[in-house]
Amino acid sequence: MIKNTIKFFLFSCIALVSIYTLQKFCHKQTDGFAVCKIREATPSPFQPHNSAEDKKNALSILTQPLSYIGRGGQCYAFVTKDNQYVVKLLKYNNNYPRIWFRLFPFPFGLESYRQKKLATKHRKLQGEYASYQIAVSELREETGIVYFHLNQEKLPNTILHIQDKLGIFHSLPASQYQFYIQKKGTPFYPGLKKLLEGKSLEPAQKALDQLTEYLIKRCQKKITDGDDGLWRNFAFYENQPFQIDIGQFSYASSLSSKEDYLKDLLFFTKDFQRWLEETSPPLAKYFLDTLS
Repeated sequence: MIKNTIKFFLFSCIALVSIYTLQKFCHKQTDGFAVCKIREATPSPFQPHNSAEDKKNALSILTQPLSYIGRGGQCYAFVTKDNQYVVKLLKYNNNYPRIWFRLFPFPFGLESYRQKKLATKHRKLQGEYASYQIAVSELREETGIVYFHLNQEKLPNTILHIQDKLGIFHSLPASQYQFYIQKKGTPFYPGLKKLLEGKSLEPAQKALDQLTEYLIKRCQKKITDGDDGLWRNFAFYENQPFQIDIGQFSYASSLSSKEDYLKDLLFFTKDFQRWLEETSPPLAKYFLDTLS
C-alpha cells in the first residue's frame, strides 16, 4: 500500500513537472502569442479620432502581410512587408481579470477580496485607455501613430494576414479586433550609436536636441510617463527620435514649472544618462546641459 502511494506521488510530481516544462517551452516558442489573447473590438471610453485620410492610409497598409516581431506589456507587434509600419494588436494583459475571476463569486468571505481586485484591474485598464487617448490627441506625430482602432469601426473586406513566431498564418477580420498602426523605427540605442560612427558629434547632438524638445513639450502639456525606459520606449524614424510605447501616459498637475520639468526629465532619463556616460562622455555632458 505504501509503495503504491509513493509511486503515485512520484508519478504525479513527474507529470506536473513535465506539464510545467512543456508549458514553458510552448510559451517560449510562441512568445505567448495566441489569437484568443487578442482583444476584441468593443465600445470603450476612448473614442479615437481617425480622419478619412487616416482610414484610407490604414486600409492601404493593412493589405500587406504582417510578420511577428515581438510583444510588449499591452500588445503583440507585427511588421508590414515593406518594413515601414508596425501593427500592434492589443492583448488581454494583467489589467484584465481571468474570465473565471470575473464571473464566479468567491466563497468563505473572500468575495470582498475579489471585488477589490476587480476594481483595481478596472482602474488600471481605464488608465491604459486614457494613455492611448493622450497619445492620439496630444502626441500623435511624436508617437508615429497612423491609425487607431478600438470600437468596431467598419473596415470593409479588410483581413489581417499575420504570421506568428512559429511561421503559422492567421487571417483575422480587422473590424473585430483592437489595434493601432505606428511608423516602423530602428531601436533607439543602436540608432544613436550609428549616428556616433562619424567623426562629428553633430548628428547625434541634433537627435538629442529633438529628443529634449519632445520631452519638454510633453512636460509643458503636463504629461508624464510611468515607464522610464528610453531604450525600449523610443526609436528612430529617418534619424528623428519618437516614442513607440504609448501605454503609460498620464496627466500630472505637479508639472507646473521648469524646476518640475527638470526633476521629471532627470528621473525619466537617468538610465539613458548612464549609458551615454559609458558610450560618449562629451555627448552625455551635452545632453545634460541641454536639459538643464
